[in-house]
Amino acid sequence: MGLFFGIVDFAGGLALIIWGGALSRRYNAWTTRLRERHPNFNAPPTPEWRARNTRIMTVMFRGFGAVIFLLGILTLLPLLTGTKPH
Repeated sequence: MGLFFGIVDFAGGLALIIWGGALSRRYNAWTTRLRERHPNFNAPPTPEWRARNTRIMTVMFRGFGAVIFLLGILTLLPLLTGTKPH
């Protein structure tokens, strides 16, 4: 079971690192459409804020992906080397 979770964490973290930029652009487009449909709830962002939101979400996706990737490595390392953690 640990091998499965290690592989899933490793692959999922790597995917978030690689596709973090594309995911942030899609997320930003989705939130912008939502804000344009409901301007009373939250005003649509200016182009400057749109670019800033995309950069922020890219960093967040890639940072979370890096943490998950490292957790996957830490899960797989003892299984692949044959040593047991203390």
